[in-house]
Amino acid sequence: MSPHRGTWWAVAAAALVVGACKDSTAPQLSNPQQLGSDLQTVSSVFDSPAFQSFGALDSAAGSPLTASAPAGALLSATRVAAPQTPSQPYADAPARLQALRTAAFALGAPLSAQVIPSAVWGKTYVWDASTHQYVEDASQFDASRHGVRVILYAIDPFTRHVVEPAVAVGFLDLLDESAGNTNQLHVIVKGGTPASPGTTYVDYTISATVIGSPASAFSGTAVGYVSDGTRRIDFNATFSATNLTTDNPDAQVDVHWALNSPAVTVDLHETLATPDANHANLSVDFSVTRGAETVSFSGTIAVVGLPPSVTADLTVSINGQAFARISGTNDATHNGITIRHMDGSQLSQAEQQAMAQLFELPDRLEEAIQHLFHPAEHFLGA
Repeated sequence: MSPHRGTWWAVAAAALVVGACKDSTAPQLSNPQQLGSDLQTVSSVFDSPAFQSFGALDSAAGSPLTASAPAGALLSATRVAAPQTPSQPYADAPARLQALRTAAFALGAPLSAQVIPSAVWGKTYVWDASTHQYVEDASQFDASRHGVRVILYAIDPFTRHVVEPAVAVGFLDLLDESAGNTNQLHVIVKGGTPASPGTTYVDYTISATVIGSPASAFSGTAVGYVSDGTRRIDFNATFSATNLTTDNPDAQVDVHWALNSPAVTVDLHETLATPDANHANLSVDFSVTRGAETVSFSGTIAVVGLPPSVTADLTVSINGQAFARISGTNDATHNGITIRHMDGSQLSQAEQQAMAQLFELPDRLEEAIQHLFHPAEHFLGA
């Protein structure tokens, strides 16, 4: 699990107050328990050992994905990342958006149409128990492969370090499919071994385009799927950033997920605007559809960097009808964010549990998207 997890969604879920529920005229969830179960299923697809190992490559010693190139810093900054402290969700948004400007100046020219340097094409990286890090295995070199391969190993879920003695759980292929002025990387994670591949857990393509020199705008997409071997989530994620040569860059993310069984679709639209270096205004629209029921929340979050504070004003709806309101301010001394029915009454225990799952899901999916975009953080622009 990423040390940066723990967003305002989790904080809001923790703020739900247990108690007797008043009679409410608000629309009701058709089956709160089933909603919570379905949301857990969506989240669990990302729990395969191969995907967890893939997600830990950003910090594994010797991994070819740990260093960031200038464009990688740009891509990293455009991600909707979880804040570093759960008590102050989104408090890092202004600094994160300012990273866009820093990364933009690091780009001396538009990206060349090659994501992975040809000098490393065909290389395979394996874990070396004697040095406790990834190293190149020359015996597995494949000159025909326009990319690199990384063998994946079981990791400790808390430290995210490779567990020794190392046990292989699959392998990652990063293939350069760039053309013209578009940088494109194909990412494939499989179980088994290269000689005897097993289940495909991840298969997607990431592309990115930078405009201007120095860069003034950026756009990136990731399209493909994640599977646990039984269920599959198809996704389409789009990121963009503008005003990168100013002190108030803006960003937008749109992501669509679709789980095959049970049939659940999830959509996130978020914009981030920075009127100045100390403030960020976020507009969020998140929805989960299962059968004939769509549960969503939308609204705004205002963030101040110093002194740190987060103010939320969000409405939870069921099939377009207002169900509850999330409002209040978190600052350095207290958590004032609460959730209530529109008439002010408390949520029932079943509703609270469903809302907790709803609020935690974007956090989990954003973490997954971070892992999906990470391979490009090293190679784009290298």
